[in-house]
Amino acid sequence: MNPPSALRLAVRPYFDPFDPDLHTDPYARYAAVRERAALCEGPHGLMVVTRHAEVSRALRDNRLGHGPLTAPNRIFSFLGMDPPEHGPLRRIAARLFGPAAISALAPEVATAVDGLLDIALEKQHVDLLTDFAYPLSLRVVCGLFALPEQEQPWIREQTPPIARLLDPPYALTEHDLAAAHSAAGGFVAYLHRKINDRRRRPGSDALSALIAEADSGTTLARHDLLPLCALLLMAGYETTANIITNSALALLRHPAQLATARSKAGRAGHGRLDSSTMNELLRYDSSIQITFRTVQRPTSIAGTPLHRGTPVALLIGSANHDPRVFARPDRLDVDRAPNPHLSFGAGIHYCLGAPLARLEASLALGRLLARTRSIELADRVVRHKDITATIRGVTALPVTLT
Repeated sequence: MNPPSALRLAVRPYFDPFDPDLHTDPYARYAAVRERAALCEGPHGLMVVTRHAEVSRALRDNRLGHGPLTAPNRIFSFLGMDPPEHGPLRRIAARLFGPAAISALAPEVATAVDGLLDIALEKQHVDLLTDFAYPLSLRVVCGLFALPEQEQPWIREQTPPIARLLDPPYALTEHDLAAAHSAAGGFVAYLHRKINDRRRRPGSDALSALIAEADSGTTLARHDLLPLCALLLMAGYETTANIITNSALALLRHPAQLATARSKAGRAGHGRLDSSTMNELLRYDSSIQITFRTVQRPTSIAGTPLHRGTPVALLIGSANHDPRVFARPDRLDVDRAPNPHLSFGAGIHYCLGAPLARLEASLALGRLLARTRSIELADRVVRHKDITATIRGVTALPVTLT
C-alpha cells in the first residue's frame, strides 16, 4: 500500500498499522513516528493517534464511536455498539464478569492452573502457548458457559479467521472475508444449538443467565444474545492467552525482573503476581495493540479538526511506551509506579474482561514462577502476522521447565 504524496508526507507523517512486519518489533517504529507527531495519516483515510495523552483522551471521547458495522462483523456487534444501546448490555455483562463475580473464581482458576502445571512440569519441554495459556483460558471461559471440554479444541480452531473481524472491514481482503464468513457461520450455528439446548435445560452458568435476560424482554433483546455470547467467549480466552505468553516472554528476556517477580510471588504465599508486576507486564507488551473508532460527531485530536465518518486508529502499544508518561518506557520494571497503561482501554468501552484476564494471568504466571526453579527458552520465538493487526501474540513459546 502506497503512502500519500511526498507533499502530504511532509505535512504529517504516514503510518500503516496494518503492515504485517509491524508485529516483529512495533515499538521502535512507534517511537519514530510518535516523536514526529501525535496524529499521523494512514491508509484508507485513517487518522492514527500515537501519544498517550491523545490516545487516553480519545478513548474517553464519546464523539468517537464504532459506527455501523458491516454484515461480517455481526458476530461481534456488541463491540460496535455506542450509547444508548451499549449501556444496558454492558451492565448485564458486567454483572457476570465484574470484579466481585470474577474474584469468586480464584480457587477454581488456581486449580486449573495447577493441573496444567503438573503435566507441564512432568514433560519439562512444553509450549507455554498451546500446552498452558490456551488450555487454561479456554477451560475457564468455557467453564463459565458450561461448554464441554471436548468441544474446546473446535472453538479454538474457529478463532483465527473470526478474529480478523476485529480489524475494520476496509483492511480485510476477500480471502479474509470468505474465511471469516465460513468460520463465523459455523460458530453461530454452534451457539444457536447451545442456546436452544440451554433454554430447555437451564443451569447456573453464564449462558443460562444471559438467556434468561433475553427471554425476559427487559434489557437484553433476543437478537443481541448470540453476538454478546460470541464476544464474551472468544475475547474471553484469545486475548488472555496472549497476555500470559507475552508476559512470560517479557520476563524470560529480562532475567533480573523475572527473579524479582518470582521472589514477590513466593513471598505472597499464594503464587499470584502482585498488581504492580501485572500492570507492568500488561503495559510492556500489550496483547491489544490498536483499537479503532469512527468519528460520530465532529471533534478534534491533537488540535486537528476531524469530521463525521473519519476512521481513527488509537495505538495502544505506542501510548504504553510514551516517554512523556513512562520513564525509560522500553525497560521492563515490575516495580513501576504509577503505571497508567491503556492496555484494557478506557471510558465506556473499557474492557469487560479485564478482571477475568487479570485473575487468570496473575495466577498462571505467579504459580508458574513459584513452582519452577528455572524457565529457559527452547527455540526462536515467532510473532504471528496472519491473525489480526489488533492482537499481538506468538505462534508458539517453547520452553524448558525445571
